[in-house]
Amino acid sequence: MKLVREITKWTDCPYPVKNHDYLVSNGMEFCHGMRKQGSDKWEKFSSRRRFNGAWRKFEALNEKLPKEFVEPFMSNPWDNKGYNSLEAYM
Repeated sequence: MKLVREITKWTDCPYPVKNHDYLVSNGMEFCHGMRKQGSDKWEKFSSRRRFNGAWRKFEALNEKLPKEFVEPFMSNPWDNKGYNSLEAYM
């Protein structure tokens, strides 16, 4: 496992894109967690996810692997009145 930081320059994109830090397998084919830009907390995924680094640039981080993780934030779609509910039409 290793830690990498995305350093891609998104100059052709019409909106701002943030670059995050990732906890990936040594071959960079799977991602196990991430740290969002501007945060110091690592989020661990419930299962590994395929990681595609094509068209992106990364640099290795000289940090120890994280031992503490927070749960990834996922809003509950049923709490959202605009998502597939009768409350959206009332």
